[in-house]
Amino acid sequence: MDQNDYRKLLADLKRFDAEIHQRQVESVAGAVLRFVEEQLQQPYASLVLHGPDQKSLRVLARSEEDMISSEPFPAGDQPNMIARAMAKGEAVYCREVPRERKLGDALVRRIPEEIRSIAVLPLRTAEAVMGTFNVGSSQVDWITADQQVFLEAAATRLAAALHSAQALEELHAACERLQKECDLQKSALKKSHDDLEIGVARRTAEIQKLQERLHAENVYLKEELAGAHSYGGIIGECPSLKAVISRIGLVAPTGANVLILGESGTGKELIAREIHGQSSRKDRPLIQTNCATIPKELYESEFFGHVKGAFTGAVSDRTGRFEAADGGTLFLDEVAEIPPSLQGKLLRVLQEGEFERVGEGRTRKVDVRIIAATNKNLMEEIKSGRFREDLYYRLNVFPIEVAPLRDRKEDIPQLAAHFIEVFARRLNRPVPRLTQANLMDLKAHDWPGNVRELQNIIERALILSPHGRLHFDLPRVGSGAPPPGQGRSEAASSPATPILTEADIAALQKQNMLAALIRCDWKIYGKDGAAQLLGIKPTTLIERMRRLKIKRPG
Repeated sequence: MDQNDYRKLLADLKRFDAEIHQRQVESVAGAVLRFVEEQLQQPYASLVLHGPDQKSLRVLARSEEDMISSEPFPAGDQPNMIARAMAKGEAVYCREVPRERKLGDALVRRIPEEIRSIAVLPLRTAEAVMGTFNVGSSQVDWITADQQVFLEAAATRLAAALHSAQALEELHAACERLQKECDLQKSALKKSHDDLEIGVARRTAEIQKLQERLHAENVYLKEELAGAHSYGGIIGECPSLKAVISRIGLVAPTGANVLILGESGTGKELIAREIHGQSSRKDRPLIQTNCATIPKELYESEFFGHVKGAFTGAVSDRTGRFEAADGGTLFLDEVAEIPPSLQGKLLRVLQEGEFERVGEGRTRKVDVRIIAATNKNLMEEIKSGRFREDLYYRLNVFPIEVAPLRDRKEDIPQLAAHFIEVFARRLNRPVPRLTQANLMDLKAHDWPGNVRELQNIIERALILSPHGRLHFDLPRVGSGAPPPGQGRSEAASSPATPILTEADIAALQKQNMLAALIRCDWKIYGKDGAAQLLGIKPTTLIERMRRLKIKRPG
């Protein structure tokens, strides 16, 4: 090769490089095929490349419409110049194509009839052979040494260009797939975000509702505690009350279970508070439960708690009374009202200190001291089958019996003076003077409602006596109770005293409750509420209203 031929070769390669500087495989292929036909003046050129699956081959050639056509290439035909060139990575030159082409090479069968010789050059990259560059001529043995050098150099440059274009196409395809995935992820994220906002809004509403409920419960608890402490502690100096105080001092430090016996309104809750306050558990909570006000189907949940979904309406986990009282004291008022079906589970907690929440399989441990109270005769309840004997002996470790007010009337002056001072301060009135006549009237009454009735009578007297002179609205002769000054035994034996039936007493109670509700405009809780006016807890008033079928009109 002389200097002029070498310069011409370099010029052709520069033009070739300029033609194949494209971004897409088919653009590069079109430029190469056009360069062979227009610059090299050869009638045939094609590319054989691997398909997208890297297993099949496809032939790229120029069509009559100057377009790039693509069709599959039967790689299995033998003999096959394409396969030899790709396998060895070396150029294959057919200097004279045989006239009979039916039995010839697969590539030879695809070239036009006028093509008499062909060159097949492998397209090698650093990784592999990606196909072949095929050039045909209408002359026999047209390929010179200079043309071989040019074609092999062009094949090397073409392989690099095709590899770059193929990589770029794969990159674009990957970007498109990534964009689609991003769009899908963005759509899914937006849906998740919308669902999350809906969930947060729903949870926020639930939390707000729970906060309002918690606030109402806290207010109720404060009012209940205020009402519980309105007595100012245990008041009285009669021998029976001194004996109770002495027994409190004995049992409080021990941690033993206590059973408080006495009629309604005698102050059993005050005694429970005093026992807890003098015990080593005083820094832990005293949890009170009125067993008479709990619906039968909710006893287990109320005592032991439940998990979310344990039953209809269990929308969240709930801590039971035993768990809330862990380390402290649990006061079971009206313990005789606990249904027999739950008494066995209650006995297990007392014996083993273990329980399970409703709907939960995990056993929990608690350390709770039990103080129970009742106004019923538990031995009679045991005989009738309504109370377990073993539970009775678990509760009755240390009994304390509270005498009714009619058996300790010497305490009435102190109690009355205390209640007058409390209610006068609450009603923002001067403390009225308690006369001897007032005390005679109070001592003459039999007090079936005990201290609670005395509290109600005094509060009513203060309300009805705005000018400071007290007048107690006590039952008189003919009203169903003995007259003042008449003893209980005399009233019982007097033929002029009517005897009230249970229905009469219930009617009087309902009438009295209605009068209190109407006066308070049907307000139950808080200051100036009907519960405070009647001297009972709001929960007790609600339960009695339900039992007596008392409903607000409209």
